[in-house]
Amino acid sequence: MRKRILIVIAALLVVAVGGKKQAKELPFRAAWVSTVYNLDYPSKAALDEQTLRAEAQQIIQNAKKMGLTALILQVRPCSDAFYPSAIFPWSRYLTGSQGTPPENGFDPLAYWVQETHAAGLELHAWINPYRITTGKAAEWENLAAEHPARRNPDWTVEYQGNYYWNPGLPQVRQMVVDGTLEIVNRYDVDGIHLDDYFYPGQEFQDSETYAAYGAAFDDLGDWRRENVNQLIHALDTELHKADPNIRFGVSPAGIWANQDSISIGSATGGKQSYFAHYADSRTWVKEGWVDYICPQIYWQIGHASADYEILARWWAETVQGTDVDLYIGMADYQAGNNDPTSPWYGIEALRRQHILNETLPEVKGEVHFRYGSFVEVSGLAAYYTKVYQMEMLPPPALEREKHMAYMQGMQNGFEPYGHLTRAQAAMIFARLSVGQDGAALFDEGKTYETSFVDIDTTQWYAGAVGFMEQYGIINGFQDGSFRPAEPVSRAQLVAMATRFEGQLPSDSSRFPDVAEEYWAKDAICYAAQQGWISGYPEGTFLPEHPITRTEAVKVINRLLHRAPDVQAIQQGAFSMPFGDVPQNFWGYAEIMEAAVAHHYEKKGEAETWTEIVQGT
Repeated sequence: MRKRILIVIAALLVVAVGGKKQAKELPFRAAWVSTVYNLDYPSKAALDEQTLRAEAQQIIQNAKKMGLTALILQVRPCSDAFYPSAIFPWSRYLTGSQGTPPENGFDPLAYWVQETHAAGLELHAWINPYRITTGKAAEWENLAAEHPARRNPDWTVEYQGNYYWNPGLPQVRQMVVDGTLEIVNRYDVDGIHLDDYFYPGQEFQDSETYAAYGAAFDDLGDWRRENVNQLIHALDTELHKADPNIRFGVSPAGIWANQDSISIGSATGGKQSYFAHYADSRTWVKEGWVDYICPQIYWQIGHASADYEILARWWAETVQGTDVDLYIGMADYQAGNNDPTSPWYGIEALRRQHILNETLPEVKGEVHFRYGSFVEVSGLAAYYTKVYQMEMLPPPALEREKHMAYMQGMQNGFEPYGHLTRAQAAMIFARLSVGQDGAALFDEGKTYETSFVDIDTTQWYAGAVGFMEQYGIINGFQDGSFRPAEPVSRAQLVAMATRFEGQLPSDSSRFPDVAEEYWAKDAICYAAQQGWISGYPEGTFLPEHPITRTEAVKVINRLLHRAPDVQAIQQGAFSMPFGDVPQNFWGYAEIMEAAVAHHYEKKGEAETWTEIVQGT
């Protein structure tokens, strides 16, 4: 498998953080653009060239404004094409009559490639490998004379009123491979994308093909799965021969197999693509036959038999240890239900799913079905515009030169054994945030919007929470809350701190109570390597434990490269502003460093205070 290195402004930001250049690679944010039934593009068949261009431009520019990084355009919906092909006829969804070319020799795919790239977006060409018709009896009779199904009717199978290619025939698999190579060899597409249309069902009439080609298999299902496996493996091999940088991805149905059918399956009870469509997508991931997998998890969090959270976590675990990227296929089309009792009322279900995705390091992106939902569902485009555009902001740096007071006291003093709340942590990091020019970014008098449902905009912390959410330094919980008064855990504080550092290297955990799959494992490992944190005497880190205010300042001081002038402080040259912190307290000097603004001179790691800065 090969990974594409994208030098695209919309997908990669180069920023200076902590004195070093780092690349911030954005998550994959895409939408399926459906051409079948004229769902998204074009709005109807037989449009003139000018209108086809205008409709494409509207989709592309809207996607760019929303912060999407890619579009997945359906270019072969029913074994017909949205580009001039030597194998498949022109699509009836484009011109109204299959086989009829668009006027003036217009090539929609060439135009989409050109314009998406001009907008800084990727374009992935989406094909349906086996579908020939979509349910209308007249479709089969009206196939274009040059359609490969007309020339090779024995390659097809009728199933429940539709016609499909027979996946068990080697010549069919070769035709699909040749058809994708035709696209890659002629167009600068960024990816080839297959959806979930493999075998349409278990009653597929392929007994003669099984008799001819399945002698090595005692089980019909195993033979069918091997046929699909051969197609996926061949596509991976041949596409990357043609273009080493191409990205090949598949979007299978969300449930591979239920746990009660296969022990390594998900704890679900829905339709299983392993058995229903003979799609062994887990094998494709484990063998590295795809560059990305995009399961269609089209159920809400909490669904009785197909819980979104269970499936997202199952797929996250599946890609662990592979170099296959996980993008989640999201059911935007379900949102906007007008019934307040529906789980898909408004956009809350999608917002909760997005928040969950953000907590899973293995989830590298989201793909939305479909583009039209952004237009049809009230508030959806505005929500994604907000959260996706936030990701494109250059991350802030931390103020490490001016030793300002970033920690303040509480009602009864400093309260060294008290817990630091999530709101207090947000305020500390907001005040320490600076731009690449070193200027402070956070304005305490400014209003910063937030999507968290429990943030009262009149509270002292509201601006800091909104500011930190804007830059992606803080996350909320699956129910949409931030929980500002809740103590911040040791892992949460470290995660906030490390988000100022950009991409983190992945490393094995040094703490026995930080599992490899723990959501903040990379952050904790990085912080330990940098010397910001250390474990307890028995070697543990206790990531879920609330961090005390004194422990927090010790971590943040290390993060900021601030070391208190212990000698001067112990000699009483500078006074402690809090009466509840005795001089013999272990964190006395650390608290002084955090709470007393000062000028200093530095030699190596040692710091000599020269003057207290008043009024800060």
